Amino acid sequence: MTTIQTQVQDNVKGTPTRSGFQPIPTRIRDTRDASPLPSLLVEPAAKAQRAAVCESLGELGTKLADVHRTAAEAYLSQGLYEQSLPHLAAATTFAPSELEYHNQLGFVRYVTGDDIGAIASFQQVLASDGTNGEAWFNLGMVMFGQNQFGDAETCFQRATENGAEDAQTWNNRGVCLWQLQRKTDAKVCFQRALKLDPTDLDAQHNLASAS
Repeated sequence: MTTIQTQVQDNVKGTPTRSGFQPIPTRIRDTRDASPLPSLLVEPAAKAQRAAVCESLGELGTKLADVHRTAAEAYLSQGLYEQSLPHLAAATTFAPSELEYHNQLGFVRYVTGDDIGAIASFQQVLASDGTNGEAWFNLGMVMFGQNQFGDAETCFQRATENGAEDAQTWNNRGVCLWQLQRKTDAKVCFQRALKLDPTDLDAQHNLASAS
């Protein structure tokens, strides 16, 4: 910054501007010059204008989230999990209230070996919706993979209480209970899984092993 002096013009001739907004400067003024930069001073907008801007930004965020979600799906369709991650993360940033995006981000984080990130995603879903059965199931899967069988069993139980009433959930809960030496309770879970899906091979094998 000692040899190059830069000047910022308030309005560069020929540069298009957007109605209602001041142009964003393209050059940084020499930091030794403490005088204010007029083009960086933005006058507070009226309340109605601020509301309109916030609404427009909200709509833009939704559109950007959709774009990133689509890009993530395109990568995932090719098995490119790592490449999908930044797009799913961006989708959750632009649409933080879309819990499905967080569940999907957690899934991909788990598949790519980021257990801590996956747990954070699923816990964020549950912080907003404690009845989300998919998030409870997913969290249980991560906990099971870390040999935290007590926590995993609790997650699978919460999953069954909140809509994840399927053979896989009951079978997984049974495996956790078996690991916790609660074999009678485990058998009940395997039987419940087979009642829901008599063709479930995992539950069949586990029940036969437990008998």
